[in-house]
Amino acid sequence: MILDHHQFTYRLFHSIQTNANIYDIKNLLRKISQVNLNSIKYDGQTLIHCCCLYNRLDLLKLFVEYGDCDMLQNNDDGWLPIHLAIYLGYMDIVYYLLQ
Repeated sequence: MILDHHQFTYRLFHSIQTNANIYDIKNLLRKISQVNLNSIKYDGQTLIHCCCLYNRLDLLKLFVEYGDCDMLQNNDDGWLPIHLAIYLGYMDIVYYLLQ
């Protein structure tokens, strides 16, 4: 299966929003090589921001450890991922981001 950048981005963010299994997302990441996960944005949110919005600590860990995602990247509103996690009360994500 060949995915272009737009299709890959859509499938990745849709997987986060629909509470997809982490195994499915790992498979999707394996199909695409040499993709800088920090450059992917959807509706002004990075992958890390989206994980914070949807309380997906499992995926947050995957993206940080597998894809070297930058936890200090701002979204289009100027918020860091930790700001979203604190605002939404997802303390397990806050603790992870502070480590």
